[in-house]
Amino acid sequence: MRAVRVVCFAILVSFAPPTIIRAQSPDAAAPRVEQPLFAKSAQYPVLPRALEIELALSAAPRHLRDTASVWVLEPAGYTQAKTGTNAFTCIVSRRAGDLFPVCWDAEGARSLLRVDFDDAQFRLSGKSGPEVDAIIAERYKSGQYQPPARAGIAYMLSPMRYRIDEHGSITRTPSNPHLMFYGPGLTDGDIGGARGAFVFMNRVGPDGMMIVPVGQKEREVILGESQPLIAQVEQAIGYQSAR
Repeated sequence: MRAVRVVCFAILVSFAPPTIIRAQSPDAAAPRVEQPLFAKSAQYPVLPRALEIELALSAAPRHLRDTASVWVLEPAGYTQAKTGTNAFTCIVSRRAGDLFPVCWDAEGARSLLRVDFDDAQFRLSGKSGPEVDAIIAERYKSGQYQPPARAGIAYMLSPMRYRIDEHGSITRTPSNPHLMFYGPGLTDGDIGGARGAFVFMNRVGPDGMMIVPVGQKEREVILGESQPLIAQVEQAIGYQSAR
């Protein structure tokens, strides 16, 4: 078995016992749930390893999950937890407190996955959210980060997405399962897209994606199958919906 690779160099403070906070959604009335944090940031909850692997893989279609690679967040940064044999790599992104699973194809993993890894390291070194955003923007501008160089696809088929603010308050964001096709620099005008239509751009820039939502029938099936995992994830991050 190949050795597990760790994205970053070891920082002494990263091996200290994880910070614990109590977090819940603003409208929750039940007692708060304790949770460990990465880099002492309320926006980066640490999940149990097996749960994070399952959540990461939930972004991919079933036929890709068993042989996809998976990276998980640990005290020193993202670590490869599973080495796959197909072209896809799955991760639970947490950039700026936006927690969601995504699976990249080989080109996406080559060009875009690194941003999540670096984001975690910037947070570990004590940089604020705005500082991290500025560094990432500058690296795209300077060419240190490159957009996808060819056509490709990423999957976000999980219905789970959560926004966590700097105080640890959690909001569940409506997330329609969808496919993403690389479209660096494209606009909705270029593709005839519009929010709520069959296709639209998530943003304009080097990491822009053409978003194609799944159909209503497929969405209902995914949502039904995901209920046990949703319950586990929400318990782990401390989210409790209004009753």
